[in-house]
Amino acid sequence: MTVHRATQAFDVNGVSYPRNSYVVLTAQAFRPHVMDMFEPQDHPNDFDYEGGPPNAPYDNAGYTLAYQMDIEFDRILEGFDGPFEKIDGFALTPPGHVTSSQDAAGFLLSHKPNDAAIAVNRLLRDGTDVYWLSDETTVGGTTYPVGTIYIPTQGSVQSQIEGIATELGLSFDGVGSAPSGDAFKLRPVRIGLWDQYGGSMPSGWTRWLMEQFEFPFEVVYPQTLDAGNLKSEFDVLVFVTGAIPAADRGGDPFERYFGGTPDPESIPPEFRSWLGRVTVSETVPKLLQFMEQGGAIIAIGSSTTIAGHAGLPIDNHLVDENGRPLPWDKYYVPGSVLRVRVDNTMPLAFGFDEQLDVFFNNSSVFNLLPSAYSEGVRPVAWFDSTTPLRSGWAWGQHHLNGGVAVAEAKVGTGSLYLFGPEILNRGQPHGTFKFFFNGIFLAGVEEVRLDLTN
Repeated sequence: MTVHRATQAFDVNGVSYPRNSYVVLTAQAFRPHVMDMFEPQDHPNDFDYEGGPPNAPYDNAGYTLAYQMDIEFDRILEGFDGPFEKIDGFALTPPGHVTSSQDAAGFLLSHKPNDAAIAVNRLLRDGTDVYWLSDETTVGGTTYPVGTIYIPTQGSVQSQIEGIATELGLSFDGVGSAPSGDAFKLRPVRIGLWDQYGGSMPSGWTRWLMEQFEFPFEVVYPQTLDAGNLKSEFDVLVFVTGAIPAADRGGDPFERYFGGTPDPESIPPEFRSWLGRVTVSETVPKLLQFMEQGGAIIAIGSSTTIAGHAGLPIDNHLVDENGRPLPWDKYYVPGSVLRVRVDNTMPLAFGFDEQLDVFFNNSSVFNLLPSAYSEGVRPVAWFDSTTPLRSGWAWGQHHLNGGVAVAEAKVGTGSLYLFGPEILNRGQPHGTFKFFFNGIFLAGVEEVRLDLTN
């Protein structure tokens, strides 16, 4: 595919685009691929007969990467030209900048770029103080949104951020005095990522993602979870789709794919601790205890069933008038891209715009019961339209309206973060990674108040 980059600012149809904007012309051999990445897929309503069940697609029905990755782009129908250069090989990240660094009390960094998580992880690893600002802040005539990252000047922080700006393309604004007001002070956290013997693809993708964004973590298997005393080892535990069952069904869960649970004696000793499965009877009580004692759990996709195990005032939004789950001939959304509204004043949603595209695959949608607020349950993102489909297929999509896609809850002194959509699906939806990153960082925050004397 051929991609160009603007060597200087240019205008098209009265709109100004800055230097380093990317230009993807569709008059090229890879036009179908270009259209596939930027245009929505329109899957037909595929039924064998009226009133029958839908015919499931082989894979995802909609996947538009520009939507999943929250790319800002304009579709230009008329031909145009400008100061463009062809990019050869992989595009290099344009370096960021550090402004007003002389005698700065500290530096402000936008929460919006995903790579801000890498910057925070590097700074925390080196013992640097890092804060999230709880309120909108105006410094030197510039207004910074809630969630802006603040790094006080200390030690070698200036050389640190100059290196980060050059490598990652992030920009830091120096400020003459520390911002005042409430803030969250971050600290390194101990992360446990669930996996199982035989492997979990969602867990594997999550492992890769945390490596790319420099989160230190440990892979945790069911035997470790069942042993309990988890708060002594971890601050946050991550459970992707397929980790936490709705109920213990009995039988051998290995039977279908592996021909039965292997004999431990047939497994090399160093791998025997990987055997086992998360169970409602044995594992879940240890997870609830972990949260009661102050730990945080991130649950994605089907693992959000832990909300029911915790007895939270949450139930299924996608039910009929009798409270029964909607049948597939009434509602069906195979892998597609949908739009939700986000409360970006909540720390779990810092760095997001008010509307967001999410990857959704017949995912969980929550209904918060009347007692939810009094019991510490809050909606973070929800469907506010009868037509949220952006790309793919959403039969009966009007049923989604009013349902909650992302929620957070207090459990004891800890927290539970529930993500119905697949916010990390196959490492593709960069637009929703921040939900995950924020949930991890929130497991190690301390609420503090900054003032001008800092």
